[in-house]
Amino acid sequence: MSKLLPLSILFCVLAASAATAQTSDALGQAERARALYETAQRHEGAGDWRAAEGVWDEVVRVAPEDARAWVNLGVARNRQGRTEQAIEAWNRALLIDSKLAGAHFNIGLALVRKGEPLAAIAPLRRALELEPENEAARRSLAVALVGAERFQEASREIARLLARAPRDAALLELAAQSFMRQMRYAEAATVLRRRLDLDGETSHFWAMYGDALDGASRTPEAAEAYERAVRLAPDSTRTRYGLGYLYWKLYRYDEAERELKEVLLRDPADARAAFTLGDLYLTKGDAARSLPLLEQAARAYPKEFDTRFALGRALMLTGERERAVAELRAAVELDDKIADGHYQLGRALVQTGQKEEGRREMERARELHDAKRAAEAKRSQAKPE
Repeated sequence: MSKLLPLSILFCVLAASAATAQTSDALGQAERARALYETAQRHEGAGDWRAAEGVWDEVVRVAPEDARAWVNLGVARNRQGRTEQAIEAWNRALLIDSKLAGAHFNIGLALVRKGEPLAAIAPLRRALELEPENEAARRSLAVALVGAERFQEASREIARLLARAPRDAALLELAAQSFMRQMRYAEAATVLRRRLDLDGETSHFWAMYGDALDGASRTPEAAEAYERAVRLAPDSTRTRYGLGYLYWKLYRYDEAERELKEVLLRDPADARAAFTLGDLYLTKGDAARSLPLLEQAARAYPKEFDTRFALGRALMLTGERERAVAELRAAVELDDKIADGHYQLGRALVQTGQKEEGRREMERARELHDAKRAAEAKRSQAKPE
């Protein structure tokens, strides 16, 4: 008759058997996950992202704590245009390992592409904290900052990138966009000139360069840039209008008239061109010719001081005084800080017999004029010599 094993030995035998089974299961899971990784990567290499997603889904079922698998699952979903589900997978990866720079970057880039630049900033900054040399993350951050209108921060990031790649066309374009939005026109002109020195000049960049030069008070050079833009895109009414406007600004009236008439020939509804050409005729003393153009502009832009004011002046000069008073009143209501608005309204009121009100308007014009001169004198005295 056999003896029974002591109870303590029996427990040891059972524990050992259980440990062996667990080890075997773990090895089996690891082997299964490895095989699935290889299958998923083959699908990715073939561009079959739907099949790859199916395999990555299985990987995370087999190994739910595998952060890398969750990242890859997000990539497969994103490649199929399912951004929200991709972001969910990447966030799941970050719950497992918060230091995955790639997951932070992927989330930020997806948000930029979704048109949510403000939300993209935090994950992209985190990606750069983890990988300071990740230039793709820094580029995406710069784009996000521009999109969120945080231009000074954007300019700093772009400057760091340009220090390494001074001839990068996309970076120069982004820098120009940021500087233009900050009204830092001289700097915008500098980077745009660098961009134009590269291959691939376009009418758009020459026009943008012209805008920057004009903003930097280099208007004659701006006109030259726009002339180049028009040569490259002669059918663009927008570019041709820009050239006409600059000629008008430079008192090159014959050239301005030529360009603006060409714009209106191609697009009779262009109210900007109508206003500028109408104002040009008004300046030259041809109020009758200016009137229909200024009426068109005022219909298109009824809330603009300039359109209502110019129309009021043209009406006065063509003898339509009652309408002139109405337009000049409208202009002053839109902006009551412009001395010439009150002055012209005052004159019109006096000429229509409303002398008392007319005198008040002209007195208001004098007050505004004197206040402007005093402010200019104060600023001049404050400037260092």
